[in-house]
Amino acid sequence: MEKKSTGFDEIEKMLQEIGSKIDVLIEKGAKATGELSEEIEKKISELHGKKEKLEKELNEKKATFEEKYRGKKGNAQPFLDESLDHFKQSIRSLINAVNEFLK
Repeated sequence: MEKKSTGFDEIEKMLQEIGSKIDVLIEKGAKATGELSEEIEKKISELHGKKEKLEKELNEKKATFEEKYRGKKGNAQPFLDESLDHFKQSIRSLINAVNEFLK
C-alpha cells in the first residue's frame, strides 16, 4: 500500500531541497576568496540557522498535530467501530436477501 503524502511530508521535502541548495552554496563559497568569501560564509550561516529554525518549528507543529489527532481518533474510535459493525451487518443482511431471492 502506498503511503499517502501529507503536508508535513511536502514541507520536509522542501526543507531537504533548501539544505541541498545550502550545500551547493557552501561549495561555491569555498571557491571564493577574500572579502567575498567572508560575506558568503556569513550568508550561508544565516541561511543554515533559518533552516534549522524552520525544521524545529515543523517538528513542534507536527508533534502537536499528531498528539491532537491521536486524541480525536481515540474519541471517535468507538463510533467508527460501531459503524463498521453496522456496515458488516448490512452486508450480511443483503447477502441473506439475495440468497433468499435465488432460492
